[in-house]
Amino acid sequence: MKKCYAPLLFLLLLLACWLGLPTVARAQVYYLELNKTPITVPGRAVTVEQVFDARPRRAGIGTVHRGLNNIPQRADLRPSVAQALTSWVQAQLPARSTDHPVALVLRELKLTEEISAFSEKARVELALDVYARLPDGYHYVLSAAEQVESKGMETTAQHPGNLAQALQRCLAQCQTIAWEKLPAQSALTLAELEQLGHAPAPTLTYAILSDSVRPKGYYPTFLAFRNNQPVTEPALTMETTPRTAKGWEGTQEVVPTLAAVSSNGKDALRKAWGFSDGQQVYILHNRHYQPLVRSGNEFRFVGFNLADPGAVGTAGYLAGPLGGAIAAAATSGRPGDYTLNMVTGGVSPFADAGTTPLADTATIYVYRRASSVPGSVRVLLNGTAVAELGEYQFVAIPYTDKLREASFCLQTAAGRCMSFIPAFGGSSYVEVARNFADATKPALEKANEKKGVFDLRVIRARTKTL
Repeated sequence: MKKCYAPLLFLLLLLACWLGLPTVARAQVYYLELNKTPITVPGRAVTVEQVFDARPRRAGIGTVHRGLNNIPQRADLRPSVAQALTSWVQAQLPARSTDHPVALVLRELKLTEEISAFSEKARVELALDVYARLPDGYHYVLSAAEQVESKGMETTAQHPGNLAQALQRCLAQCQTIAWEKLPAQSALTLAELEQLGHAPAPTLTYAILSDSVRPKGYYPTFLAFRNNQPVTEPALTMETTPRTAKGWEGTQEVVPTLAAVSSNGKDALRKAWGFSDGQQVYILHNRHYQPLVRSGNEFRFVGFNLADPGAVGTAGYLAGPLGGAIAAAATSGRPGDYTLNMVTGGVSPFADAGTTPLADTATIYVYRRASSVPGSVRVLLNGTAVAELGEYQFVAIPYTDKLREASFCLQTAAGRCMSFIPAFGGSSYVEVARNFADATKPALEKANEKKGVFDLRVIRARTKTL
Protein backbone atom coordinates (compact mmCIF):
# COMPACT_ATOMS: atom_id res chain seq x y z
CA MET A 1 0.00 0.00 0.00
CA LYS A 2 1.33 3.42 -0.93
CA LYS A 3 1.50 6.01 1.81
CA CYS A 4 0.31 9.51 1.01
CA TYR A 5 2.46 12.18 2.63
CA ALA A 6 1.00 15.11 0.66
CA PRO A 7 -1.61 16.22 3.24
CA LEU A 8 0.93 16.10 6.07
CA LEU A 9 3.54 17.91 4.00
CA PHE A 10 1.02 20.57 3.04
CA LEU A 11 0.07 20.98 6.69
CA LEU A 12 3.68 21.38 7.75
CA LEU A 13 4.33 23.91 4.98
CA LEU A 14 1.36 25.98 6.07
CA LEU A 15 2.47 25.84 9.67
CA ALA A 16 6.00 26.85 8.68
CA CYS A 17 4.58 29.83 6.83
CA TRP A 18 2.58 30.79 9.88
CA LEU A 19 5.63 30.57 12.12
CA GLY A 20 7.50 32.85 9.72
CA LEU A 21 4.81 35.49 9.46
CA PRO A 22 5.97 38.67 11.19
CA THR A 23 2.41 39.94 11.64
CA VAL A 24 1.08 37.05 13.69
CA ALA A 25 0.01 38.18 17.14
CA ARG A 26 2.13 36.22 19.56
CA ALA A 27 1.78 38.25 22.70
CA GLN A 28 -1.18 39.30 24.75
CA VAL A 29 0.10 42.88 24.72
CA TYR A 30 1.75 44.45 21.70
CA TYR A 31 4.67 46.64 22.80
CA LEU A 32 5.83 49.33 20.38
CA GLU A 33 9.58 49.40 19.84
CA LEU A 34 10.68 53.01 19.42
CA ASN A 35 14.48 52.86 19.75
CA LYS A 36 15.16 52.45 16.03
CA THR A 37 12.74 55.16 14.92
CA PRO A 38 14.44 58.53 14.32
CA ILE A 39 13.11 61.89 15.49
CA THR A 40 14.21 64.98 13.59
CA VAL A 41 13.27 68.55 14.50
CA PRO A 42 15.06 71.05 12.22
CA GLY A 43 15.92 74.26 14.00
CA ARG A 44 14.98 72.95 17.43
CA ALA A 45 15.94 75.04 20.44
CA VAL A 46 14.80 72.74 23.25
CA THR A 47 15.99 69.62 25.01
CA VAL A 48 13.48 67.33 26.66
CA GLU A 49 14.49 66.55 30.22
CA GLN A 50 11.57 64.30 31.05
CA VAL A 51 8.17 63.15 29.83
CA PHE A 52 5.32 62.90 32.36
CA ASP A 53 2.15 60.89 31.81
CA ALA A 54 -0.91 62.90 32.84
CA ARG A 55 -3.50 60.98 30.79
CA PRO A 56 -6.76 60.22 32.64
CA ARG A 57 -6.31 56.51 31.83
CA ARG A 58 -2.76 55.27 31.75
CA ALA A 59 -3.17 51.55 31.09
CA GLY A 60 -2.18 50.99 27.47
CA ILE A 61 -2.09 53.34 24.50
CA GLY A 62 -4.76 51.89 22.23
CA THR A 63 -5.49 48.88 20.07
CA VAL A 64 -3.76 47.30 17.08
CA HIS A 65 -4.83 44.40 14.84
CA ARG A 66 -2.40 41.59 14.12
CA GLY A 67 -2.27 38.36 12.17
CA LEU A 68 -4.24 37.16 9.16
CA ASN A 69 -7.43 37.31 11.19
CA ASN A 70 -6.74 40.89 12.37
CA ILE A 71 -7.03 39.91 16.01
CA PRO A 72 -7.27 43.07 18.17
CA GLN A 73 -4.56 43.49 20.80
CA ARG A 74 -3.90 46.15 23.36
CA ALA A 75 -0.83 48.25 22.65
CA ASP A 76 1.55 49.66 25.23
CA LEU A 77 5.08 50.96 25.84
CA ARG A 78 7.46 49.42 28.34
CA PRO A 79 8.55 49.68 31.04
CA SER A 80 6.03 52.53 31.11
CA VAL A 81 4.79 55.18 28.70
CA ALA A 82 6.65 58.01 30.45
CA GLN A 83 9.93 56.13 30.72
CA ALA A 84 9.81 54.83 27.16
CA LEU A 85 9.13 58.27 25.67
CA THR A 86 11.76 59.94 27.84
CA SER A 87 14.48 57.46 26.84
CA TRP A 88 13.50 57.63 23.17
CA VAL A 89 13.47 61.44 22.91
CA GLN A 90 16.70 61.89 24.83
CA ALA A 91 18.48 59.31 22.67
CA GLN A 92 17.26 60.86 19.41
CA LEU A 93 17.55 64.51 20.48
CA PRO A 94 20.58 64.76 22.80
CA ALA A 95 20.95 67.86 24.91
CA ARG A 96 23.07 70.77 23.67
CA SER A 97 24.44 73.69 25.67
CA THR A 98 22.33 76.17 23.71
CA ASP A 99 19.02 74.34 24.23
CA HIS A 100 16.23 75.44 26.56
CA PRO A 101 15.37 72.57 28.96
CA VAL A 102 11.70 71.59 28.89
CA ALA A 103 9.45 68.90 30.30
CA LEU A 104 6.59 67.37 28.32
CA VAL A 105 3.33 66.53 30.06
CA LEU A 106 1.40 63.97 28.06
CA ARG A 107 -2.34 64.62 27.87
CA GLU A 108 -3.30 62.08 25.23
CA LEU A 109 -1.64 59.25 23.33
CA LYS A 110 -3.90 56.91 21.42
CA LEU A 111 -3.31 54.39 18.64
CA THR A 112 -6.18 53.16 16.49
CA GLU A 113 -6.53 51.12 13.30
CA GLU A 114 -9.36 51.02 10.78
CA ILE A 115 -9.67 47.76 8.87
CA SER A 116 -11.33 47.47 5.46
CA ALA A 117 -11.45 44.63 2.95
CA PHE A 118 -8.30 45.63 1.07
CA SER A 119 -6.41 48.12 3.24
CA GLU A 120 -5.82 49.43 6.72
CA LYS A 121 -5.45 52.88 8.23
CA ALA A 122 -3.27 53.59 11.28
CA ARG A 123 -3.84 56.71 13.35
CA VAL A 124 -1.86 58.29 16.19
CA GLU A 125 -3.38 61.06 18.30
CA LEU A 126 -0.95 62.99 20.49
CA ALA A 127 -1.52 65.95 22.81
CA LEU A 128 0.95 67.43 25.28
CA ASP A 129 1.84 70.48 27.31
CA VAL A 130 5.33 72.00 27.29
CA TYR A 131 6.84 73.35 30.51
CA ALA A 132 10.09 75.30 30.43
CA ARG A 133 12.54 74.92 33.31
CA LEU A 134 13.58 78.31 34.67
CA PRO A 135 15.59 79.10 37.82
CA ASP A 136 12.45 79.19 40.02
CA GLY A 137 10.81 76.06 38.61
CA TYR A 138 8.75 74.88 35.65
CA HIS A 139 6.61 77.32 33.66
CA TYR A 140 3.85 76.40 31.23
CA VAL A 141 4.66 77.73 27.74
CA LEU A 142 2.35 76.02 25.22
CA SER A 143 0.04 73.12 24.37
CA ALA A 144 0.37 71.13 21.17
CA ALA A 145 -1.76 68.43 19.58
CA GLU A 146 -1.22 66.47 16.37
CA GLN A 147 -2.87 63.61 14.53
CA VAL A 148 -1.03 61.48 11.96
CA GLU A 149 -2.55 58.84 9.67
CA SER A 150 -1.03 56.32 7.29
CA LYS A 151 -2.43 53.60 5.04
CA GLY A 152 -1.27 50.19 3.88
CA MET A 153 -2.03 46.50 3.73
CA GLU A 154 -0.56 46.03 7.22
CA THR A 155 -0.17 49.18 9.31
CA THR A 156 0.77 48.05 12.82
CA ALA A 157 4.47 48.53 12.09
CA GLN A 158 3.78 52.13 11.00
CA HIS A 159 2.79 53.37 14.46
CA PRO A 160 6.34 54.22 15.67
CA GLY A 161 6.94 56.34 12.56
CA ASN A 162 3.56 58.03 12.93
CA LEU A 163 4.24 58.75 16.59
CA ALA A 164 7.64 60.21 15.70
CA GLN A 165 6.03 62.46 13.11
CA ALA A 166 3.37 63.68 15.56
CA LEU A 167 6.02 64.36 18.21
CA GLN A 168 8.22 66.22 15.72
CA ARG A 169 5.33 68.52 14.81
CA CYS A 170 4.58 69.22 18.48
CA LEU A 171 8.21 70.01 19.28
CA ALA A 172 8.49 72.19 16.19
CA GLN A 173 5.88 74.50 17.72
CA CYS A 174 8.40 75.35 20.44
CA GLN A 175 10.14 77.52 17.84
CA THR A 176 7.36 80.08 18.31
CA ILE A 177 8.12 80.58 22.01
CA ALA A 178 9.45 84.02 22.92
CA TRP A 179 11.93 82.83 25.56
CA GLU A 180 12.83 86.35 26.71
CA LYS A 181 9.19 87.45 27.13
CA LEU A 182 7.52 84.59 28.95
CA PRO A 183 4.37 85.72 30.80
CA ALA A 184 4.56 85.99 34.57
CA GLN A 185 3.06 82.95 36.29
CA SER A 186 3.54 80.72 39.27
CA ALA A 187 6.22 78.08 38.83
CA LEU A 188 5.64 74.39 39.51
CA THR A 189 8.07 72.13 41.27
CA LEU A 190 9.16 68.84 39.76
CA ALA A 191 6.97 66.98 42.25
CA GLU A 192 3.93 69.11 41.33
CA LEU A 193 4.60 68.59 37.64
CA GLU A 194 4.74 64.84 38.16
CA GLN A 195 1.32 64.85 39.82
CA LEU A 196 -0.48 66.73 37.03
CA GLY A 197 -3.47 64.66 35.92
CA HIS A 198 -3.12 62.26 38.83
CA ALA A 199 -5.81 61.99 41.45
CA PRO A 200 -4.38 62.41 44.93
CA ALA A 201 -3.32 58.97 46.09
CA PRO A 202 -4.98 57.89 49.34
CA THR A 203 -2.80 56.91 52.24
CA LEU A 204 -3.16 53.17 51.96
CA THR A 205 -3.25 51.32 55.23
CA TYR A 206 -3.46 47.77 53.96
CA ALA A 207 -1.70 45.57 56.44
CA ILE A 208 0.42 43.82 53.80
CA LEU A 209 1.88 47.23 52.89
CA SER A 210 2.37 48.57 56.40
CA ASP A 211 3.23 45.53 58.54
CA SER A 212 6.91 44.79 58.95
CA VAL A 213 6.30 41.09 59.70
CA ARG A 214 4.75 38.66 57.23
CA PRO A 215 4.02 35.37 59.00
CA LYS A 216 4.89 32.12 57.27
CA GLY A 217 1.76 30.54 55.82
CA TYR A 218 -0.62 30.58 52.88
CA TYR A 219 -3.26 33.09 51.80
CA PRO A 220 -6.53 31.37 50.85
CA THR A 221 -7.88 34.60 49.28
CA PHE A 222 -6.71 38.02 48.12
CA LEU A 223 -8.32 39.57 51.20
CA ALA A 224 -6.25 37.35 53.46
CA PHE A 225 -3.16 38.59 51.61
CA ARG A 226 -4.17 42.26 51.74
CA ASN A 227 -4.94 41.98 55.46
CA ASN A 228 -1.66 40.10 56.06
CA GLN A 229 -3.61 37.26 57.66
CA PRO A 230 -2.29 34.00 56.25
CA VAL A 231 -3.24 30.62 57.58
CA THR A 232 -0.06 30.31 59.60
CA GLU A 233 1.97 27.21 58.83
CA PRO A 234 5.37 27.18 60.55
CA ALA A 235 6.11 23.87 58.79
CA LEU A 236 5.63 25.36 55.32
CA THR A 237 8.59 24.68 53.06
CA MET A 238 9.43 25.31 49.40
CA GLU A 239 10.73 23.04 46.72
CA THR A 240 12.59 24.89 43.97
CA THR A 241 13.64 23.74 40.53
CA PRO A 242 15.71 25.83 38.07
CA ARG A 243 13.72 26.86 35.00
CA THR A 244 15.31 26.17 31.65
CA ALA A 245 12.64 27.44 29.23
CA LYS A 246 13.57 30.32 26.94
CA GLY A 247 13.15 33.64 28.71
CA TRP A 248 13.04 32.05 32.14
CA GLU A 249 16.72 31.26 32.58
CA GLY A 250 18.00 32.10 36.06
CA THR A 251 14.58 31.83 37.74
CA GLN A 252 13.16 29.12 39.94
CA GLU A 253 9.95 27.10 39.77
CA VAL A 254 8.57 27.32 43.31
CA VAL A 255 6.24 24.74 44.87
CA PRO A 256 5.15 25.33 48.50
CA THR A 257 4.54 22.22 50.56
CA LEU A 258 3.16 21.36 53.96
CA ALA A 259 3.81 18.42 56.20
CA ALA A 260 0.88 16.07 55.68
CA VAL A 261 -0.19 12.54 56.45
CA SER A 262 0.47 10.96 53.07
CA SER A 263 2.85 8.58 51.39
CA ASN A 264 5.44 11.24 50.70
CA GLY A 265 4.78 13.27 53.84
CA LYS A 266 4.06 16.50 51.95
CA ASP A 267 1.12 18.16 50.33
CA ALA A 268 1.48 20.81 47.61
CA LEU A 269 -0.60 23.98 47.98
CA ARG A 270 -2.19 24.00 44.58
CA LYS A 271 -5.23 26.21 45.12
CA ALA A 272 -4.12 28.89 47.59
CA TRP A 273 -4.17 32.51 46.36
CA GLY A 274 -0.56 32.83 47.48
CA PHE A 275 1.82 32.20 50.33
CA SER A 276 4.61 33.71 52.41
CA ASP A 277 7.84 32.00 53.40
CA GLY A 278 8.23 34.51 56.24
CA GLN A 279 10.02 37.07 54.09
CA GLN A 280 9.03 36.86 50.41
CA VAL A 281 5.39 36.71 49.32
CA TYR A 282 4.20 34.79 46.26
CA ILE A 283 1.07 34.84 44.09
CA LEU A 284 -0.43 31.89 42.21
CA HIS A 285 -0.84 32.97 38.59
CA ASN A 286 -1.54 30.69 35.64
CA ARG A 287 -0.75 27.65 37.84
CA HIS A 288 2.69 28.94 38.84
CA TYR A 289 3.78 30.69 42.02
CA GLN A 290 5.59 33.94 41.28
CA PRO A 291 7.37 36.31 43.70
CA LEU A 292 5.66 39.66 44.25
CA VAL A 293 7.77 42.82 44.18
CA ARG A 294 6.65 45.96 46.00
CA SER A 295 6.19 48.96 43.70
CA GLY A 296 4.86 52.01 45.52
CA ASN A 297 1.43 51.09 46.83
CA GLU A 298 1.11 48.13 44.44
CA PHE A 299 2.82 44.83 43.80
CA ARG A 300 4.20 43.64 40.47
CA PHE A 301 5.47 40.34 39.19
CA VAL A 302 6.64 38.51 36.08
CA GLY A 303 4.24 35.72 35.13
CA PHE A 304 3.55 33.19 32.41
CA ASN A 305 1.43 34.38 29.50
CA LEU A 306 -1.47 32.22 28.41
CA ALA A 307 -1.76 30.99 24.82
CA ASP A 308 -2.51 34.01 22.65
CA PRO A 309 -5.97 33.63 21.06
CA GLY A 310 -4.90 35.62 18.02
CA ALA A 311 -2.02 33.31 17.23
CA VAL A 312 -4.04 30.19 17.98
CA GLY A 313 -6.92 31.40 15.80
CA THR A 314 -4.64 32.20 12.89
CA ALA A 315 -2.79 28.91 13.13
CA GLY A 316 -6.05 27.03 13.35
CA TYR A 317 -7.25 28.80 10.23
CA LEU A 318 -4.05 27.90 8.38
CA ALA A 319 -3.47 24.37 9.57
CA GLY A 320 -6.56 23.10 11.34
CA PRO A 321 -6.78 21.86 14.93
CA LEU A 322 -3.20 20.58 14.92
CA GLY A 323 -1.90 23.99 13.93
CA GLY A 324 -3.96 25.58 16.69
CA ALA A 325 -2.59 23.15 19.24
CA ILE A 326 1.00 23.82 18.15
CA ALA A 327 0.33 27.56 18.24
CA ALA A 328 -1.02 27.28 21.77
CA ALA A 329 2.19 25.59 22.84
CA ALA A 330 4.32 28.14 20.97
CA THR A 331 2.67 31.27 22.34
CA SER A 332 2.02 30.34 25.96
CA GLY A 333 4.56 30.29 28.73
CA ARG A 334 6.37 33.49 27.70
CA PRO A 335 7.33 35.95 30.49
CA GLY A 336 4.98 38.91 30.88
CA ASP A 337 4.80 41.93 33.21
CA TYR A 338 1.80 42.06 35.54
CA THR A 339 0.48 44.45 38.17
CA LEU A 340 -1.63 43.48 41.19
CA ASN A 341 -4.20 46.16 41.99
CA MET A 342 -4.46 46.50 45.76
CA VAL A 343 -8.00 47.91 45.66
CA THR A 344 -9.66 45.26 43.52
CA GLY A 345 -7.27 42.32 43.62
CA GLY A 346 -7.25 42.31 39.82
CA VAL A 347 -4.16 41.38 37.82
CA SER A 348 -3.41 43.35 34.66
CA PRO A 349 -0.68 42.86 32.02
CA PHE A 350 0.12 46.57 31.79
CA ALA A 351 3.10 48.35 33.23
CA ASP A 352 0.95 51.26 34.44
CA ALA A 353 -2.21 49.32 35.23
CA GLY A 354 -2.02 50.23 38.88
CA THR A 355 -2.39 53.93 38.05
CA THR A 356 -5.62 53.48 36.10
CA PRO A 357 -8.22 55.58 37.89
CA LEU A 358 -11.00 53.63 39.52
CA ALA A 359 -14.54 54.88 39.92
CA ASP A 360 -15.03 56.43 43.34
CA THR A 361 -18.22 54.59 44.24
CA ALA A 362 -19.45 51.02 44.28
CA THR A 363 -23.17 50.34 44.58
CA ILE A 364 -24.05 47.41 46.83
CA TYR A 365 -27.57 46.03 46.75
CA VAL A 366 -28.65 44.13 49.84
CA TYR A 367 -31.96 42.35 49.42
CA ARG A 368 -34.27 39.89 51.09
CA ARG A 369 -36.72 37.59 49.40
CA ALA A 370 -39.20 35.21 51.07
CA SER A 371 -38.10 34.37 54.59
CA SER A 372 -38.85 31.77 57.22
CA VAL A 373 -37.97 34.32 59.92
CA PRO A 374 -40.80 36.83 60.54
CA GLY A 375 -40.31 40.57 61.01
CA SER A 376 -37.59 42.88 59.78
CA VAL A 377 -33.85 42.40 60.17
CA ARG A 378 -31.22 45.06 60.72
CA VAL A 379 -28.28 45.06 58.29
CA LEU A 380 -24.88 46.32 59.47
CA LEU A 381 -22.09 47.51 57.18
CA ASN A 382 -18.68 47.65 58.85
CA GLY A 383 -20.45 47.75 62.22
CA THR A 384 -22.94 50.52 61.34
CA ALA A 385 -26.65 49.91 60.75
CA VAL A 386 -27.56 50.80 57.17
CA ALA A 387 -30.97 49.23 56.59
CA GLU A 388 -34.00 47.45 58.06
CA LEU A 389 -35.24 44.85 55.59
CA GLY A 390 -38.50 42.96 55.60
CA GLU A 391 -39.55 40.32 53.10
CA TYR A 392 -39.18 41.37 49.44
CA GLN A 393 -37.27 44.54 50.24
CA PHE A 394 -33.86 45.81 49.19
CA VAL A 395 -31.54 48.74 49.74
CA ALA A 396 -28.91 50.31 47.47
CA ILE A 397 -25.83 51.38 49.42
CA PRO A 398 -23.12 53.63 47.90
CA TYR A 399 -19.68 52.48 49.08
CA THR A 400 -16.56 54.63 48.71
CA ASP A 401 -14.03 53.13 51.15
CA LYS A 402 -11.16 51.68 49.08
CA LEU A 403 -9.05 50.98 52.12
CA ARG A 404 -11.08 48.09 53.49
CA GLU A 405 -13.46 45.45 52.27
CA ALA A 406 -17.22 45.76 52.80
CA SER A 407 -18.22 43.62 55.80
CA PHE A 408 -21.94 42.87 56.17
CA CYS A 409 -23.60 41.41 59.26
CA LEU A 410 -27.12 40.91 60.56
CA GLN A 411 -27.66 42.27 64.04
CA THR A 412 -29.47 39.10 65.06
CA ALA A 413 -26.72 36.84 63.64
CA ALA A 414 -23.59 38.24 65.26
CA GLY A 415 -20.34 36.61 64.23
CA ARG A 416 -21.69 35.24 60.95
CA CYS A 417 -20.64 38.14 58.75
CA MET A 418 -19.37 38.17 55.18
CA SER A 419 -16.69 40.39 53.63
CA PHE A 420 -15.77 41.12 50.04
CA ILE A 421 -14.28 43.78 47.79
CA PRO A 422 -17.08 45.59 45.95
CA ALA A 423 -16.90 46.46 42.27
CA PHE A 424 -16.05 50.16 42.10
CA GLY A 425 -17.85 51.68 39.17
CA GLY A 426 -20.27 48.74 39.17
CA SER A 427 -22.75 46.89 41.33
CA SER A 428 -22.50 44.07 43.85
CA TYR A 429 -25.35 42.01 45.30
CA VAL A 430 -25.82 40.56 48.79
CA GLU A 431 -28.79 38.33 49.68
CA VAL A 432 -30.14 37.79 53.18
CA ALA A 433 -30.58 34.06 53.76
CA ARG A 434 -34.11 32.67 53.92
CA ASN A 435 -33.46 31.19 57.36
CA PHE A 436 -30.70 33.34 58.80
CA ALA A 437 -31.55 32.08 62.29
CA ASP A 438 -29.97 28.71 61.40
CA ALA A 439 -26.49 28.99 62.93
CA THR A 440 -25.15 26.19 60.71
CA LYS A 441 -25.67 28.18 57.51
CA PRO A 442 -24.48 31.58 56.23
CA ALA A 443 -26.69 34.49 57.21
CA LEU A 444 -25.71 36.47 54.11
CA GLU A 445 -24.47 35.40 50.71
CA LYS A 446 -22.93 37.31 47.85
CA ALA A 447 -24.91 36.74 44.65
CA ASN A 448 -23.46 36.97 41.17
CA GLU A 449 -24.64 39.80 38.94
CA LYS A 450 -27.03 37.69 36.88
CA LYS A 451 -28.83 36.33 39.94
CA GLY A 452 -28.81 39.68 41.74
CA VAL A 453 -30.34 41.54 38.80
CA PHE A 454 -33.00 38.84 38.38
CA ASP A 455 -33.90 38.78 42.09
CA LEU A 456 -34.23 42.58 42.24
CA ARG A 457 -36.42 42.52 39.13
CA VAL A 458 -38.72 40.01 40.84
CA ILE A 459 -38.83 42.11 44.02
CA ARG A 460 -39.66 45.28 42.07
CA ALA A 461 -42.37 43.50 40.07
CA ARG A 462 -43.92 42.09 43.24
CA THR A 463 -43.88 45.49 44.92
CA LYS A 464 -45.71 47.08 41.99
CA THR A 465 -48.50 44.50 42.13
CA LEU A 466 -49.14 44.80 45.88
